[in-house]
Amino acid sequence: MRNKPRAIFNLATSTEDEVTHELHERLYNEVFDKGVVAGFDRNIFAAVIREPKIRNFNGTNLDKMPDLFAEFVDRPAGVLYSQHGIFTECKPVDAAHTVGTHYCDKGIIRFIRGDYAWTMPNALMVGYACKGYTISPKLPDALATRAKAIPTLDTPKPCKKSQAGPANEVVHISQHERTFKYVETGKAAPAITIRHLWLKRD
Repeated sequence: MRNKPRAIFNLATSTEDEVTHELHERLYNEVFDKGVVAGFDRNIFAAVIREPKIRNFNGTNLDKMPDLFAEFVDRPAGVLYSQHGIFTECKPVDAAHTVGTHYCDKGIIRFIRGDYAWTMPNALMVGYACKGYTISPKLPDALATRAKAIPTLDTPKPCKKSQAGPANEVVHISQHERTFKYVETGKAAPAITIRHLWLKRD
C-alpha cells in the first residue's frame, strides 16, 4: 500500500474506510494463502471478511461490524462458530483522530463492553498513524485517564516477537478487564489481551 499503491488509492489522503477497504483487499487478494506470511493461509483461517454483521454479547445489537474478521478453520467443540476468529478494529491516529477520543473511546472500548470478540481471549487494534504519533507514550497516557471505562491490567508493552519496519511500529500488547457478564452463565467475562499494530501513513 505504501510502496506499490494502486492508481485509485492515496494512503495519505484516504478516509478510514478507504484505507481499511484497501488493506482488506491487499491482504486477502495478494497475501492470504500465497506463502507470503507463514500461517496466514487456509490451514488456519477460513476467510478474511470486512465488516461482517455480528451480534454483541447479549444480542441487543445484531449489527456490530468489526473492521476485519479472520475466521478460524479449527472450531473446537463448544465454541460459537459465528464468533470464533480474530476481531480487528482499525482507527486513524492523527491530530483530527486522537488516541484518547478516537482510538480508545471508539475502538478499544468495543472489546471491553462486549461488542466485539466477547468469546475470544485476544483481539487486534490497528492504527493508521501519522508522523509524530507513536504507541508510547500516546496510548499508555490515554489509557491512564480512562481507568474506569477501560480497566487496564497490563499497560502496552512491546511484543518480544515483533520487529519494527519501514511501515510499522513494533507491536505492543496490553491486557484489560471486561465490563460485562455472560448472559448464558451470569459470570463476568475474563480479561482480554489486545495487540496494537500501528502502521505508518506517511
